[in-house]
Amino acid sequence: MTDSTTTNYPDILGYITGGERCNINVVQLALTVRPRVVRAGRPFETILLVQNASDVDVDVTASLTLPELDAKKQKGRFLSKKNRLLVGVRPAEVGYVVLPMSCLPDTAVSDSYKIEMEINVKPLKKPSRIRIAEGGGDVVLDYLRDEPRAKVEELKKLVFSTSKRFGLRDVLEASFSVMPGKIGQMVDFQPGWVNLWHVTDYVDERLVLEKYGALLTNSILPRLKKAFVLDALIETTRRRFADAGYPLKPLESLYIAKLLTLILEMAEPMEETYDYLGYPVFNIAATVKNGFAPGGGPRFPHWCNSLLEIIAQDEKKANNDLVQIVTETLYDDLLRDAIPYAFKMIKAITGEELGTDAEILDFANHTIEFLGEKSGMDFTHVYMPLVIGGIITYDRVVSDVEEMSDSLRGMHDVLSERESEVDENNDLVYMITKQMVNRSLQRFGFQI
Repeated sequence: MTDSTTTNYPDILGYITGGERCNINVVQLALTVRPRVVRAGRPFETILLVQNASDVDVDVTASLTLPELDAKKQKGRFLSKKNRLLVGVRPAEVGYVVLPMSCLPDTAVSDSYKIEMEINVKPLKKPSRIRIAEGGGDVVLDYLRDEPRAKVEELKKLVFSTSKRFGLRDVLEASFSVMPGKIGQMVDFQPGWVNLWHVTDYVDERLVLEKYGALLTNSILPRLKKAFVLDALIETTRRRFADAGYPLKPLESLYIAKLLTLILEMAEPMEETYDYLGYPVFNIAATVKNGFAPGGGPRFPHWCNSLLEIIAQDEKKANNDLVQIVTETLYDDLLRDAIPYAFKMIKAITGEELGTDAEILDFANHTIEFLGEKSGMDFTHVYMPLVIGGIITYDRVVSDVEEMSDSLRGMHDVLSERESEVDENNDLVYMITKQMVNRSLQRFGFQI
């Protein structure tokens, strides 16, 4: 195993235990019983806290040994649903193994019971350390999302043991007490693995960048180009809007797909491409190369954040199914990125004030909701800003079989077919679309 001198991921386990830990191979551990004072006849949990201190997947096998006798030398007073569990722990992941236990109502009272947990750790590749043996980096709670933060704070109330029994095997021990039972509601604890933290759970994306930056630039971004994604986005667009009860004309699907393809291509733009609207968050290649710009705000576009979460779950599958994942699974995330950008383009060209940032965000959310609920989709949400945005940028993403003048002129026919949908609520959208079509035709010297 090699050590990294630059990486020291947050010490979630140390934050919970107050710094105590047991190092076994590349995994850091601590053990407890919840509650520590058990009522006879009631269920309780054994919790094994696990922190992967390496950059590879690790198999951790936890095997529980219950007290064989109670304080009165009675056998079989402690029971468990499952005594052994194998979990796959992802690089840098923190979580805990839950193995439920119970004791019979006549279990003898004592404050000196112990459970033992034998641990077997198997890295699946040659690991490099991303947390030092003494712990890890500082934990900034503000960076943790709400759900994992609540779990971490609940665990922090417990008392963990890192005592390791002497011997050839790696066995942790934890003490607990049994008090007289009383009538109460029974809780059905379930065995399993509970994730507390992964790289993508941390709002500070610097760690994500460090982990996946090379993968993005070397493998992911070069495959998110027009030649690979445009046709797939046309088909997904056609299907999603048809399912939502608003079938699109082929040219409408094309222009929406152009806009979404542009968002993906801006992740690794050609050197001569200039982002005149100032959306550096879309330029992922530059972020990987130069690091994050100072200040707040989003660090990656929505589609990239979601893709990173998928990669963290299954990197091989994400690589193999990349185009399908981006053009189908992440379609809503692409819309969430594309809609504000397209609104900004329309405002820059027309001078029309189309809404505040909050109103545009609300509009984007409604558009995505309409697609998911399969109702409510209308002319306004299709054209403003999706189709119009595609028309504005049509020459930046050109299909290999597309004749630009024909596709632009064809939009006049499409608008004529949509004219029956125009009313006082959407006539501005209709007029802006016509203006954008005519402007693009004139810009390239095509006849209107």
